[in-house]
Amino acid sequence: MSGLFQDSGSTPDSRRAEADKLLAIIEDFSEQLTPKEASFVEQVWSADFISPKQLFWLRDIKDKYL
Repeated sequence: MSGLFQDSGSTPDSRRAEADKLLAIIEDFSEQLTPKEASFVEQVWSADFISPKQLFWLRDIKDKYL
């Protein structure tokens, strides 16, 4: 496994759960997202697997708008 997976210290289920929480927060300001961010958020909504990198980007998007 890559270093990022090991460094994140998370499981696929815990990443999905955190992603769902972040997506709920991001939904409140979805009209402010850039087209690239909006496309990414849509992909994550329907993804079966959330990578640590995707989760980090979701966190960044949330932090950018809060």
